[in-house]
Amino acid sequence: MVQLIGFMVLLYGIQAACSNPGLAFLPLVTYMTDTLGFSATQLASFQLVALFPWFIKPLWGLLVDGVPLFGHTFKSYLLICYGVIIASFVIMGSWDEPSAMGLFVSALVISTGVAFSDVVADKLMVVEGQKRGNANILQASQWAGLGFTAIAMYGLGGWLAEHIPLSNVFLLSTVLPGIGFIVVLSFFREQPNKSFTLGRSWQQFWQAAKQPKLRLMLGLILLLAISPTPVDYVYQRQVLDFSNTLIGHLKAVECLGLGMGAISFGVLTQRFPKFPLLKLVIISGAISLLSFAFMQDVYSAYGVYIVRGFTTTLRTLGLFGLVVQICPQGAEGFTYALMVSVANLATNIGLLLGGQLYDWGISFAMVAISGSLYILLCGGAISLTKLREL
Repeated sequence: MVQLIGFMVLLYGIQAACSNPGLAFLPLVTYMTDTLGFSATQLASFQLVALFPWFIKPLWGLLVDGVPLFGHTFKSYLLICYGVIIASFVIMGSWDEPSAMGLFVSALVISTGVAFSDVVADKLMVVEGQKRGNANILQASQWAGLGFTAIAMYGLGGWLAEHIPLSNVFLLSTVLPGIGFIVVLSFFREQPNKSFTLGRSWQQFWQAAKQPKLRLMLGLILLLAISPTPVDYVYQRQVLDFSNTLIGHLKAVECLGLGMGAISFGVLTQRFPKFPLLKLVIISGAISLLSFAFMQDVYSAYGVYIVRGFTTTLRTLGLFGLVVQICPQGAEGFTYALMVSVANLATNIGLLLGGQLYDWGISFAMVAISGSLYILLCGGAISLTKLREL
């Protein structure tokens, strides 16, 4: 059990080291703006390209569920993903002055490897969690690995951006995926999978989709994740006059809250296995949005972001703790990835709604309060519907 928890921490830590945010994130942004002269629009376009593989995660889930490689569901895919990531960073490390096109292509390849490995890690968490009855602890381990590694990446990345050539940063970025490759190759044991094909996995999903619980779960995710959310970056830059450096520090503090929230979730659900996750999702989601209303200056911002990181993690892990319970055998990767994609889409719609409210003249604090009230009202409605059965 301890080894499995450590493995989950490693898998999500690799994600944070490679592209979420990644050791090279701050040095790369500095290079693109200072050397290549990227505008804000070009920088946003680059980030959109890098995020594209995450938008099609259900496709990766289908492959993991129904197309075993060399008889394995997990091991072969993880080795390929980490091998591609390492090779891409090595190639980038050989460039003295990388071009914009080279960076675009490399970022897309690396992001694809990370997104695919994320689906593999999630499927492994669901399969082992359902088998052992400890999915919540495994989820918490993943997010703890993500949060605490991200803190290190923000801190190291800022220093590296000022002291180390970009090519060397790319080479340093191979360290953690390299460790992951060795661990998977040498220590990860997996029985050959001959049970599922692509057709059978798809059939398993559709059989589950005909049951009310999966449709109710989709409705719950859409209902809660679409809450109006204020666009913090605009408010911080235009009203509070925060520097990008300070905003980066706030993101690191948010990651600290994320890690603390993940550990707390694991402890909470281990000690109280019947804890009502739906109530946790509603309460923590409302607090997460409401906290924005208290951001007035630098000092309050630090407090807001650690609270937000903590409560957002509780909300997310609680929500996907419910998802784990309904994932059908043989289609775990696709089902979980589909739910994550729906949540991401709804969250972005919520940001659009919050941004529109702000543009209409509603204050940043009132947008946050409105989003919080929306979640609480939804929670009250859920208590009167079949969604509470989840």
